[in-house]
Amino acid sequence: MSAKILSGIYLLIVGMCIGGIVVIWFAESIILDADAIFRNNEFSTTLITKYDQGIILSCIVAKFGYMLVGFSFFIMLYETLSYKFQKSTFFVWICNILNGILMLLFGLFYAPGITKIFEEEPKIMASPNSESFFNQSELILKLLFLTLIISFFSRIVLTHKKGVGFNS
Repeated sequence: MSAKILSGIYLLIVGMCIGGIVVIWFAESIILDADAIFRNNEFSTTLITKYDQGIILSCIVAKFGYMLVGFSFFIMLYETLSYKFQKSTFFVWICNILNGILMLLFGLFYAPGITKIFEEEPKIMASPNSESFFNQSELILKLLFLTLIISFFSRIVLTHKKGVGFNS
């Protein structure tokens, strides 16, 4: 029974990570397009600068980074135990170790870096180094999204084939 609960928690956590990445992408597109919305509205006198957008977005990214760090340890522990008790394949185990590494990389390096860049002066945010850093973080999130989707569906297939958890 506890193996089924752990498996359910694992799938929930992976789903939350996938959903969190999607939310980050939607938030980024909405927040970065907010100035166009206000500029095109003739009744609005509100101006949101890129600096203001960055401050809003940095709070979201920082909280998502904390979430990823916490979840990465559970995912790596669960998959390592699952592989040890022969309830997983080597491919799924490696995919989830990669997930854990990417989650820790984003949560401990890129999220604080993005927050720091957005808290600096606006001219630093517009520098080529910052743009490169943002592109790298976006690439990490895309790769993480892909590997999380693969591991989510692989775990569902393995759960259906071999039974749920460690003691089945």
